[in-house]
Amino acid sequence: MRTFRKWPWLSVVCVFLAGCAGAPQLYEVKSIYVCAAEECGQAGQKFSAAQMLRALHKLLVANDGQEYRVCSSDPKTRNCESEGVGYFVMGGPIPGRGGQASGKTAAAQIDAATQSLRFRMSSNLTFNGVPLACAEHDSQITVRSSDEISLEDAPYYCNWMAVGNMTTSFSFAVELVDLDRGRLGGYWAHAVAGTGNGRGSGYAVIQFPRSMPRGENWLAD
Repeated sequence: MRTFRKWPWLSVVCVFLAGCAGAPQLYEVKSIYVCAAEECGQAGQKFSAAQMLRALHKLLVANDGQEYRVCSSDPKTRNCESEGVGYFVMGGPIPGRGGQASGKTAAAQIDAATQSLRFRMSSNLTFNGVPLACAEHDSQITVRSSDEISLEDAPYYCNWMAVGNMTTSFSFAVELVDLDRGRLGGYWAHAVAGTGNGRGSGYAVIQFPRSMPRGENWLAD
């Protein structure tokens, strides 16, 4: 785990992306629940890692440049409970809540050598409702097996009100792949370093605007 310098301004800003955290709760994911063509079940019982990789690629391509939404959830219901993810942080004298409720992906490409998808990510972050300025960054979904899939952002820069400068990281252990509804569910974790420190984690759903068209089955290709 990184060690962070305790400067008050970034303590405020670290709240921006649903909190800050270390590695996601990979140990919580025993298997991945997948839905496609109106059938649901455990991914490892029916599909290969290659099939899962291709299906996820199709999902990102279908939503290239489109805004996805993020919502708080839990692994029991896998339903949205509230918009965005976030938590309370006391940043010096300023208390507040930061978070993320949306973002975009673009230019997804399969890297067969690493069994992964590489793409560009834009994250829309806020602190007390004020948007942060964050750099577009590289991100990667790695499919180690049909029951072990993770998303990880390369560290990227964000700024809050021209005062808080930070490098942030994000990771997501996938527990749900719902192609029929265009959803990914899983355990997120966040960490930030710069003029402050913080970490946080939880369960969330990423909702894409476009899902697999009825009559198709991206996992059968």
